[in-house]
Amino acid sequence: MNQTAKSIDDKLHLFSHGGTAGAVIRILPDASRSLNEMLPEDLQQTPDQNLKLAYTCCYLNHRDRNIMIDAGIDGDEVAASLSELGVAASDIELVCITHVDRDHVAGLLLQIGDGELTYSNAKYVLDAGLWDDLHKPETYDSLPKHLNRLFQRLKDLIEDRVILASGESAVAEGITFIPASGHRPGHAAYEFATDGTPVLHGGDAALHPLFFEHLEWPCIVDTDPVGAVESRRMLLERAKETGALVLGTHLPWPGISFYGAGAS
Repeated sequence: MNQTAKSIDDKLHLFSHGGTAGAVIRILPDASRSLNEMLPEDLQQTPDQNLKLAYTCCYLNHRDRNIMIDAGIDGDEVAASLSELGVAASDIELVCITHVDRDHVAGLLLQIGDGELTYSNAKYVLDAGLWDDLHKPETYDSLPKHLNRLFQRLKDLIEDRVILASGESAVAEGITFIPASGHRPGHAAYEFATDGTPVLHGGDAALHPLFFEHLEWPCIVDTDPVGAVESRRMLLERAKETGALVLGTHLPWPGISFYGAGAS
């Protein structure tokens, strides 16, 4: 599998796969959530299970480029974690955004969403339809005040730095944008080519491995549970075909799994 991994503290898990080095960065303490709170009434399990969910973002050094996949909540804390790796926030060249829930994008700004851009030299990849939604006044009508301010400020600061993707497409050398809506509109996964099998970051497509094991289960925290099931199925089939190293924001720490021949 050509993979190595180690945790250097409770916030950083380093890995190397196919010549691509990376780190999973913990952004919040793990949370425990009832499985039945995530399932519709007709699929309630007996006995119920408490699922441990991690909260992470990810750094990759991919083909000599410094890349973030999402940014967590606190840009200052994530920047401090990067500094432990010898990487300055200003070294980040590309940020791949899976979707714009607060725990994924507030860290794009310093001071927990109130400051300047954390990654001042980066380009930002996201779904074109999602970007359009961020420019519609009705998007902001029902948002809490703090999210309204965050999205407005973020939109203004990255306006000239976005790389918009529509449909599966190459967004940089060796990086594929994969539409995977369902959890949220415009949700995306990203596949990174390596010297071995790919690295596939699924964002919030599956909040826990049980939702890969039971592909028929809709998750009621998803905006479109049926669409999310379809996206999970697509990503799992893709991972099995390629033997990808799979990462996910909320998969149990350190949020890394293998799929395909010989995987566990």
